[in-house]
Formats: sequence, C-alpha cells, structure tokens
Amino acid sequence: MMDKVHSYFGKNVNLRTKLLLLFLALTLLPLSLQGVMNYKHFSQTMDRKTEQFTIDMVRQINANLNRLLKDFERLSLLPLYDQMVLGILGKYNASMGSGTWARSEDYLKMKLYTSGQAYDRPEIRGIHLISNSGILFSNLDSLAVKPVWDSRQDDWFAELEDSEGTWRLLPPHQPGYYTGGQQESYISVGRVLRDPGTLQRLGYILIDIRLEAFGQLLSNLNYEQDASLMIVDSKQRLLFERTSTGGMSAYDQLLMQGQLQSYAGNQKVVLDGQSYLYVQHHSSYSGLSVISLTPIAVIQKESGEMLTFTIWFAVLCMAGIAILAVLLSYRITRPLIRLKHHMIRVEQGDFSQRVAHFSSDEFGQISRGFNRMMEEIHRLFNEVFLLGIQEREAELSALQSQMNPHFIYNTLESINMMAIRQKHAEVSDMVTALGKLLRYTIDKVDRMVPLGEELAFVQSYVRIQQVRYDGKLEIIYDIEEGITEYLIPKLVLQPLVENAVYHGIEGQENGGVIWVSALKFDHELLISVRDNGKGMAQTKIDELNESISKQPSNEALRCHAGDSLGLNNIAQRLRLMYGEGGSLSIDGSPGQGLVVTISIQFLPKGD
Repeated sequence: MMDKVHSYFGKNVNLRTKLLLLFLALTLLPLSLQGVMNYKHFSQTMDRKTEQFTIDMVRQINANLNRLLKDFERLSLLPLYDQMVLGILGKYNASMGSGTWARSEDYLKMKLYTSGQAYDRPEIRGIHLISNSGILFSNLDSLAVKPVWDSRQDDWFAELEDSEGTWRLLPPHQPGYYTGGQQESYISVGRVLRDPGTLQRLGYILIDIRLEAFGQLLSNLNYEQDASLMIVDSKQRLLFERTSTGGMSAYDQLLMQGQLQSYAGNQKVVLDGQSYLYVQHHSSYSGLSVISLTPIAVIQKESGEMLTFTIWFAVLCMAGIAILAVLLSYRITRPLIRLKHHMIRVEQGDFSQRVAHFSSDEFGQISRGFNRMMEEIHRLFNEVFLLGIQEREAELSALQSQMNPHFIYNTLESINMMAIRQKHAEVSDMVTALGKLLRYTIDKVDRMVPLGEELAFVQSYVRIQQVRYDGKLEIIYDIEEGITEYLIPKLVLQPLVENAVYHGIEGQENGGVIWVSALKFDHELLISVRDNGKGMAQTKIDELNESISKQPSNEALRCHAGDSLGLNNIAQRLRLMYGEGGSLSIDGSPGQGLVVTISIQFLPKGD
C-alpha cells in the first residue's frame, strides 16, 4: 500500500505540490502534537483542581454546619443553668397531656427568657420550653403557638424521648404546636431537660430552625450554581437539598441506586443519563453528611474552553503556515515553472524562446543550458529545416512548370471561337467566364487581392450559374464607393455566393436573388452575401456560429465546393490572418434566406 502511495506521489504530483506538502508536514505535525499534549496536560490538571476544590468546598460546608449546630447545642444547654427556668418547669411536672393553663407571670418570665435567647437570630423560628404536662412556653406571640400541647400527637417527638439527655437534630417536620392553617417544615434541635441535682426530667427544649438557614451557608461560599447539594443525617434522612438535576430529586435518585449507604470516597455516578462527580463528607460531631453532585460537564467547562481556544489557535496557525508554505514553494519553483512554460512553447514550434532572468543557483545553470540548447536548435533549424523547405519549393516549381496554363487558355479560346462561328452565344459566355476563373485561381498567387478583383471573379462565377439556371438567378451589388482598392484575402466571396446558390436558391422554381454588399465602418470592412432562399432554423444557425467559432475544422460545415473552400475554411483563414480583427457570422430565418457577414480590418492596396 505504501509503495502505491509513493508511486502515485512520485508520478502524478508536481514539484510545487510536493514541496508544499513537505512544508506542511514538517511544521503542522510537531505543532499539532505539541498542542494535543499541552491540552491533555492542562485538561487533566484543571479537572483535578476542580475536583479538589469541590471536595474542599464540601468540607467547608460541613465545618460551617458544625459551628451552627454547636451554637444551637449551647442554646439548648442554657436552661439547665437558670434556676428560674428550672423552677417554673418544676411547677408543672404532671404527666404529658394533663397540663392546664399556667400562671401569667410564669408565661411572662419564660417569654422574656426565650426572647432573649432568640434575639437577632433570624434563622430561628422559635425557642420553646415544654413542661412534662405539655404547657408550652415560647418566644412567639400567644396567638402563634398553642399554650398547651400534647406531644404524643406528633410522631417526630418520639425520637427526642429516647435522647437520654443528649441533644438531637430532628429532620424537617411540621410541629403541631403552631396555630394557623398552613404549616411550614422546620428542623429542630431538641433536648430533654433534667434537674441537675436529682436528674428528674423537668421538660424539653425545642429550637425550630428555618430551612433557609442551610441555604445561607451556600450563599456565603463560592459554590457552583449548577451543582446539587444535600444534607442527610445518620439515618439517611434528608434535611436539606438544593438540586439542579431536574425531574426526580437527586436525593431520591441516589437513594434508589444505594449510593447513600457509604460515607466515604469520591466517585462518578450517572443520574438521568448525565454524569456527576459524587463527593460525600461525614461529620462525626453532628452525624450529618454533606453530599455534592457536580456535573462532569461543569468540571470540564474550562477544559472545553481551552479546547475551543486551542482549535481556533491551531486553525490560525495552520492557515498562516499554509500561506507561508505556498509562498515558499512558489518562490522556489517559480524559475522551474517559467522554464517549463518556455519548453511548452518550444514544443509548439516557437524556437525563439529564451530565459531572460535567471539566478546563480542550480536553476540558473539549467536556464543557461536551456538558452544554449535553443541557440543550437535554431542554428540547426536554419541549416536543415529551411534547406528542406527550399528543396520542396523547387520541386513544386518544377511540377507547376509542367502544367502550362497557357495551353489551357489557348484551348478555351479555340472552343470560344468555335462557339462564335456556330452562333452559340451562351456557350461562348460560359467559356469566357470559365477562362477568367481559371486565370484568377492559377495566375494570382498573392494571398491578398483588391476587393474589385475579387468582385470580378464573383461576376465570372455568377455568369456561369445564370446560364445554368436559365436566367432565374439574379445578383445585386451594393458596393460603397472608394473601397474597391482595399485588400482582402483571396477567394473569400465566391464560396459565400456558391453557398447561397447551392444551399439557398437551388431547388426553388422561381430561382432567387443574391445581394452582395460591402461598406467601410470605422476601421473595419464589412462584406455580406444575402439570399432569399430557403433559410434555416435559428437553432441550426446558432449551432453553425458556435461550431465556426470553436471547431474550425468541422467538415460538416463545409459547402459543396470543388476546392473545399467552405464557411469553416474562410473563418479559419480570417482568424489566422487577422486574429481578433477578423470574423464570420451567419444570420437568417426559415423561408427568408441567410446572410453571411465578414468583418475584417481593412488594408488599402499597397500597404
């Protein structure tokens, strides 16, 4: 396979392309390899730093959460050091649910105490002291809470009964001691209050914390907005969640997959078809675990931006290198391409080609060798080729000398005299016209003749055709005065008239008319031959014009002439002699005849 590729590039790819590919390979391959390695290293480094940042952030959240809960724990311990609080709770020490209304001064004292503890703490919804009999003392207004509450009606309170005097963090619940129809959920820090001397249970303290307090922990930290955060207790109950997964909450999805069973490690998990970095940190103090779910796409965001920048930078570098490679390859191969063009012209027969400017390097040596070779070829051409042409011309002259035209003229003159003696005027006219035709075609060896002589030649031809068509052929000349001396190529009008006779008028019962006109327009001589014959369809005319302009050797366009001088032949001669200054065009329509127009740059006789 490699041999085939090498063979293809060796034979079918030019030197400039090879140099260009070589420059691109030597520059782009190392640059691309370096870019890929740099991006890979940067991407891995950024992913590790982002992952470590997420881990540190989760630890910081858990540390802040511990400080907050320690503050609430301290609040729950303060009633044990206040004899007034213990004394009031001791007054109402009956069994739960048997309490009656407490004295107003006791309500007032306890309200002042709890209000002082809750002052300037917006995260606290309420601080409640509850006696064994169910009498509730709170910092809130009497209309906001019930004065007596039976804790047995709320299931969540049973967890506090088993606390054995330690503080407990109760998951979100709706306390039954609040009045009003719409209940909110709160997280509570609770403790059983016992007499320090007798260890007899005097009541309970409940500190209701708003859920927004946990959200404020995130607002003070630069935590990723697209990440999900959960706080769960030791029993895997959800205390707080901020999710960005959409649909089912991240907590429910993790619970279904069993990812909450372990508190250790960092891993990647897939939720709802999207990959996340799972980070979990457990607090031995509170028993809470902070779980973070950060989308992998967010972690790799900076890597993606780096990839985009790398790609665009690589594209710009490739474009610059490609332009530089093109310029260098063009600069290096320009002398060789110039020499190649000279050689192509030499192949076409132009032996005058020389390299005018060349350098002093190897290309300059080749150019000087080319010039010396062309000088030698030119010398050999003059000595050998021109000598062969002269010999060929001598042979042609000898051949032509054997065909004495005077013998033909004398023979035609004898026939003419015989026709006059026999009183055959038409035969005499035809023989006379034929003699003029032969004299014009044989004796006139010039390529350019005056327009008047070409018109006289056309008149001789038309005279023969008029006899043939029994006088039904009419020709009308419209020649501008003073232009008959202008030179035109020999034998260009008669083929046009012949074309009009054989392809336009022949076959018509009433014969036809041919108009020959010539006029001078600016620096051009316009000659047209028009007939009123059968004409031609426009599509066919378009095809003829296109063929004449593009395929001058197409035999289908030749007229039926003995010397094969047809429209295509005339058009080719005009282009060879005048270049862009000579042209032939055809126009007409069905039933209205055709008109052939010649346009040439006029040359006065003698120029």
